[in-house]
Amino acid sequence: MSLFNRRNFLTAIVSISALGGCGFTPIYSDGSAASGLHGVIEITAGKGRENFEMRERLVERFGFANDPRYRLTFTYVVDSEGLAVSQTAEITRYNLDGISDFKVIDSASGAVLFSGKVKSTTAYSATSETYPTRVAEQDARSRLALALADQIVTQISATANQWVK
Repeated sequence: MSLFNRRNFLTAIVSISALGGCGFTPIYSDGSAASGLHGVIEITAGKGRENFEMRERLVERFGFANDPRYRLTFTYVVDSEGLAVSQTAEITRYNLDGISDFKVIDSASGAVLFSGKVKSTTAYSATSETYPTRVAEQDARSRLALALADQIVTQISATANQWVK
């Protein structure tokens, strides 16, 4: 049996052609609004480890702003929910649901140019020991913060052509 399938190949070629015909363009192509966001967004964050991790991921993706034209503010809220209960009535699995509201603000005028909300979920397992459970929870919170930051970058980049001056 061959891995090369002519039907799949032809379907892929037709799909790519259809995307080009409908006006599809890559977000970060040369001259796009999203490609011009690198180094022009000042990112402000609240206090706490997860806010710091989100800010660092956003700076990593958008670059450090030397001459900011825009300011990005965001919130980070997490809700923890016990998911699995053992026979001894101990919770052994937790879900973390995270929500982040964000705004892109014009630095010169103070006008809100774009705002949105992103949500994500992650989980961790708990043990009868305190330290491993705390480490697992912190790792899950870090993963959640990074996932929310990546979603913020995606939304801002995908809509940049609508609000970038």
